[in-house]
Amino acid sequence: MLGARIRAGIAALGIAAAITMAASVAAGASDGGTIGARASNAYVNPFKPSRWYAGRIDMGVDYMAHRRHRVVAIGNAKIMGSSSHSGWPGGHLIWYKLLDGDHAGNFIYVAEQLRRLVPKGTRVRAGQRIATALPRSTGLEIGWANRRGDPRAAPCYSEGMKTHSGREMARFLRRLGAKVGDRVGRVADHPSGKRC
Repeated sequence: MLGARIRAGIAALGIAAAITMAASVAAGASDGGTIGARASNAYVNPFKPSRWYAGRIDMGVDYMAHRRHRVVAIGNAKIMGSSSHSGWPGGHLIWYKLLDGDHAGNFIYVAEQLRRLVPKGTRVRAGQRIATALPRSTGLEIGWANRRGDPRAAPCYSEGMKTHSGREMARFLRRLGAKVGDRVGRVADHPSGKRC
Protein backbone atom coordinates (compact mmCIF):
# COMPACT_ATOMS: atom_id res chain seq x y z
CA MET A 1 0.00 0.00 0.00
CA LEU A 2 2.80 2.44 0.93
CA GLY A 3 4.71 1.56 -2.28
CA ALA A 4 1.63 2.36 -4.38
CA ARG A 5 1.30 5.79 -2.69
CA ILE A 6 4.96 6.60 -3.32
CA ARG A 7 4.66 5.57 -6.99
CA ALA A 8 1.51 7.72 -7.33
CA GLY A 9 3.30 10.70 -5.73
CA ILE A 10 6.29 10.34 -8.08
CA ALA A 11 3.94 10.10 -11.07
CA ALA A 12 2.13 13.28 -9.94
CA LEU A 13 5.46 15.13 -9.61
CA GLY A 14 6.43 13.99 -13.11
CA ILE A 15 3.14 15.29 -14.53
CA ALA A 16 3.60 18.64 -12.75
CA ALA A 17 7.15 18.96 -14.11
CA ALA A 18 5.94 18.15 -17.64
CA ILE A 19 3.20 20.81 -17.39
CA THR A 20 5.70 23.40 -16.14
CA MET A 21 8.15 22.60 -18.95
CA ALA A 22 5.40 22.76 -21.59
CA ALA A 23 4.27 26.16 -20.30
CA SER A 24 7.85 27.39 -20.37
CA VAL A 25 8.36 26.23 -23.96
CA ALA A 26 5.04 27.78 -25.02
CA ALA A 27 6.05 31.11 -23.45
CA GLY A 28 9.35 31.05 -25.33
CA ALA A 29 7.61 30.22 -28.59
CA SER A 30 5.03 32.98 -28.15
CA ASP A 31 7.89 35.49 -27.79
CA GLY A 32 9.15 34.47 -31.22
CA GLY A 33 12.46 33.26 -29.81
CA THR A 34 14.17 30.71 -27.66
CA ILE A 35 13.63 30.37 -23.94
CA GLY A 36 15.57 33.12 -22.22
CA ALA A 37 15.86 35.24 -25.38
CA ARG A 38 14.05 38.12 -23.66
CA ALA A 39 16.31 37.95 -20.62
CA SER A 40 19.82 39.32 -20.37
CA ASN A 41 21.21 35.78 -20.62
CA ALA A 42 21.03 36.24 -24.41
CA TYR A 43 23.91 38.70 -23.86
CA VAL A 44 27.33 38.80 -22.21
CA ASN A 45 29.07 41.44 -20.11
CA PRO A 46 31.72 42.85 -22.46
CA PHE A 47 33.57 44.78 -19.72
CA LYS A 48 34.71 42.59 -16.83
CA PRO A 49 35.96 44.90 -14.03
CA SER A 50 39.30 43.11 -13.69
CA ARG A 51 40.13 44.02 -17.31
CA TRP A 52 38.58 47.45 -17.83
CA TYR A 53 38.42 50.86 -16.13
CA ALA A 54 34.89 52.28 -16.29
CA GLY A 55 34.79 55.81 -17.63
CA ARG A 56 32.32 58.63 -18.15
CA ILE A 57 29.01 58.69 -19.98
CA ASP A 58 28.79 60.94 -23.05
CA MET A 59 27.28 59.85 -26.40
CA GLY A 60 27.92 56.34 -25.13
CA VAL A 61 30.06 54.97 -22.29
CA ASP A 62 33.86 55.20 -22.13
CA TYR A 63 36.14 52.35 -21.04
CA MET A 64 39.91 51.91 -20.87
CA ALA A 65 41.50 48.48 -21.12
CA HIS A 66 44.09 47.69 -18.39
CA ARG A 67 46.19 46.18 -21.19
CA ARG A 68 45.66 45.17 -24.82
CA HIS A 69 42.39 43.24 -24.64
CA ARG A 70 39.76 41.80 -26.95
CA VAL A 71 36.49 43.65 -27.47
CA VAL A 72 33.56 41.23 -27.72
CA ALA A 73 30.07 41.35 -29.18
CA ILE A 74 27.40 41.73 -26.50
CA GLY A 75 25.11 39.28 -28.31
CA ASN A 76 24.74 37.31 -31.52
CA ALA A 77 25.22 39.99 -34.14
CA LYS A 78 26.00 40.99 -37.69
CA ILE A 79 28.87 43.43 -38.25
CA MET A 80 27.31 46.28 -40.24
CA GLY A 81 30.55 48.16 -40.83
CA SER A 82 34.12 48.73 -39.67
CA SER A 83 36.61 51.46 -40.49
CA SER A 84 40.18 52.35 -39.59
CA HIS A 85 39.78 55.84 -41.07
CA SER A 86 36.83 57.27 -39.13
CA GLY A 87 36.78 60.70 -37.49
CA TRP A 88 37.03 59.17 -34.00
CA PRO A 89 40.20 59.61 -31.90
CA GLY A 90 42.40 56.69 -32.93
CA GLY A 91 40.45 56.48 -36.20
CA HIS A 92 38.70 53.16 -35.57
CA LEU A 93 34.98 52.38 -35.58
CA ILE A 94 32.98 49.15 -35.73
CA TRP A 95 29.23 48.76 -35.44
CA TYR A 96 26.89 45.81 -35.32
CA LYS A 97 23.23 44.83 -35.19
CA LEU A 98 21.99 42.55 -32.40
CA LEU A 99 20.16 39.57 -33.87
CA ASP A 100 18.64 37.91 -30.76
CA GLY A 101 17.21 38.70 -27.36
CA ASP A 102 15.10 41.59 -26.17
CA HIS A 103 17.35 44.12 -27.97
CA ALA A 104 17.25 42.36 -31.37
CA GLY A 105 17.40 44.95 -34.15
CA ASN A 106 19.31 47.54 -32.10
CA PHE A 107 22.66 48.83 -33.38
CA ILE A 108 25.78 49.27 -31.22
CA TYR A 109 28.97 51.16 -32.09
CA VAL A 110 32.43 50.74 -30.56
CA ALA A 111 35.05 53.36 -31.44
CA GLU A 112 38.45 54.94 -30.79
CA GLN A 113 41.60 53.01 -29.74
CA LEU A 114 40.98 49.70 -31.55
CA ARG A 115 42.86 47.33 -33.85
CA ARG A 116 42.07 44.12 -35.75
CA LEU A 117 38.45 45.02 -36.54
CA VAL A 118 36.24 42.21 -37.85
CA PRO A 119 35.08 43.01 -41.42
CA LYS A 120 31.62 44.14 -42.47
CA GLY A 121 29.13 41.34 -43.08
CA THR A 122 30.65 38.93 -40.53
CA ARG A 123 28.22 37.18 -38.19
CA VAL A 124 29.50 36.81 -34.64
CA ARG A 125 28.29 35.05 -31.50
CA ALA A 126 27.80 36.62 -28.07
CA GLY A 127 31.25 36.93 -26.48
CA GLN A 128 33.17 36.57 -29.75
CA ARG A 129 36.02 39.02 -30.47
CA ILE A 130 35.14 41.87 -32.85
CA ALA A 131 38.22 44.05 -32.27
CA THR A 132 41.22 44.50 -29.98
CA ALA A 133 41.34 47.49 -27.60
CA LEU A 134 44.59 49.32 -26.94
CA PRO A 135 45.30 50.85 -23.49
CA ARG A 136 45.92 54.33 -24.91
CA SER A 137 44.74 57.87 -24.17
CA THR A 138 41.02 57.97 -24.96
CA GLY A 139 40.32 54.22 -24.59
CA LEU A 140 37.12 53.22 -26.32
CA GLU A 141 33.51 54.31 -26.42
CA ILE A 142 30.45 52.08 -26.83
CA GLY A 143 26.92 53.29 -27.45
CA TRP A 144 23.66 53.01 -29.38
CA ALA A 145 24.02 53.70 -33.09
CA ASN A 146 21.90 54.09 -36.19
CA ARG A 147 22.23 51.66 -39.10
CA ARG A 148 25.10 53.76 -40.55
CA GLY A 149 27.12 53.48 -37.33
CA ASP A 150 26.60 57.08 -36.23
CA PRO A 151 26.05 57.51 -32.49
CA ARG A 152 22.35 57.98 -31.78
CA ALA A 153 23.15 61.16 -29.79
CA ALA A 154 25.47 62.71 -32.43
CA PRO A 155 22.94 65.25 -33.84
CA CYS A 156 22.52 67.03 -30.50
CA TYR A 157 25.83 66.27 -28.73
CA SER A 158 28.38 68.83 -27.58
CA GLU A 159 31.72 67.85 -26.02
CA GLY A 160 31.45 66.61 -22.45
CA MET A 161 27.64 66.29 -22.48
CA LYS A 162 26.18 63.31 -20.63
CA THR A 163 23.43 62.30 -23.08
CA HIS A 164 20.18 60.45 -22.52
CA SER A 165 21.27 57.90 -25.14
CA GLY A 166 24.59 57.39 -23.32
CA ARG A 167 22.76 56.83 -20.05
CA GLU A 168 20.52 54.24 -21.77
CA MET A 169 23.62 52.32 -22.92
CA ALA A 170 25.05 52.61 -19.40
CA ARG A 171 21.84 51.15 -17.96
CA PHE A 172 22.04 48.22 -20.43
CA LEU A 173 25.71 47.57 -19.58
CA ARG A 174 24.94 47.66 -15.84
CA ARG A 175 22.13 45.15 -16.42
CA LEU A 176 24.79 42.87 -17.94
CA GLY A 177 27.09 43.31 -14.92
CA ALA A 178 29.49 45.98 -16.20
CA LYS A 179 30.61 48.89 -14.04
CA VAL A 180 29.89 52.44 -15.19
CA GLY A 181 31.89 55.48 -14.09
CA ASP A 182 28.99 57.96 -13.91
CA ARG A 183 25.60 57.95 -12.26
CA VAL A 184 23.04 56.49 -14.69
CA GLY A 185 19.75 57.84 -13.35
CA ARG A 186 16.27 56.57 -14.24
CA VAL A 187 16.32 55.67 -17.92
CA ALA A 188 15.42 52.69 -20.09
CA ASP A 189 18.08 50.12 -20.98
CA HIS A 190 17.44 50.44 -24.72
CA PRO A 191 17.52 53.30 -27.25
CA SER A 192 14.26 55.19 -26.82
CA GLY A 193 12.98 58.67 -26.19
CA LYS A 194 15.18 61.72 -26.50
CA ARG A 195 18.77 61.45 -27.73
CA CYS A 196 20.39 64.09 -25.52
